[in-house]
Amino acid sequence: MSMGYEVKPRLSVRFALPVNIFLFIGFLIISPLLLFLFLVLVSIGINPLLALTLTLGSLLMSPVNITVAEVTYYLPFTPFADLMKLFPLPFIIQRVDKLFLELNIGGAVIPLATSIYLILMYLVHNLYALTFFLVSLIASSLVIRASSRIIPNIGITLPTTLPVLLTLIFTLISTITLHVNPLAFSYSLGSLSTLIGADLLNIKRVIRMMRGYVAIGGAGVFDGIYITGLVSLIFASLYKILI
Repeated sequence: MSMGYEVKPRLSVRFALPVNIFLFIGFLIISPLLLFLFLVLVSIGINPLLALTLTLGSLLMSPVNITVAEVTYYLPFTPFADLMKLFPLPFIIQRVDKLFLELNIGGAVIPLATSIYLILMYLVHNLYALTFFLVSLIASSLVIRASSRIIPNIGITLPTTLPVLLTLIFTLISTITLHVNPLAFSYSLGSLSTLIGADLLNIKRVIRMMRGYVAIGGAGVFDGIYITGLVSLIFASLYKILI
């Protein structure tokens, strides 16, 4: 008999240290560099609150997850399958498993909200820039989806450098040809393509294969999002200073 499951909304907050705790500690160690990057962003005209969110907000909020859905699985449990063929029971014994889908604050909520803000502020008024951004987003998301892997009991993983390389390539093209804002383009593209490609396009596979807690924007995906964001900030800062 096939497995059945039920999805229902659920709202709660859970605190959990990131899977890659060594990377988390490493980022805390280089916090002076993040502070310097924050000051550079403010000096080139970036809103201080936005600069603080981009440099430290995502990292500090990465242990916080918001549970948004609960998936309950009903699995046929037949330890005496051969015996039941001879003496069928009028009911089926079931085993219940659960999956909790979460949104990571630092890896999903903050990058998503920041990306929407940057797109509305710097890209939506330029039709050519917005069109190229959407094309880049679709292409990057599909490549990331093809490169991502689901590891049971851990979550979704992907090569950390892949979103960075894709983002830099498309940002260089857009900056040279369309003169778009490099910060808005690179940060939004890197964050959204990673979330869409690694998490959202894999959501059905996650429901089939995973149990326990799975955070969108968490685990291996957070590394790609945060590092891509930092590289975007550095690239935008250098562009503003040198050009």
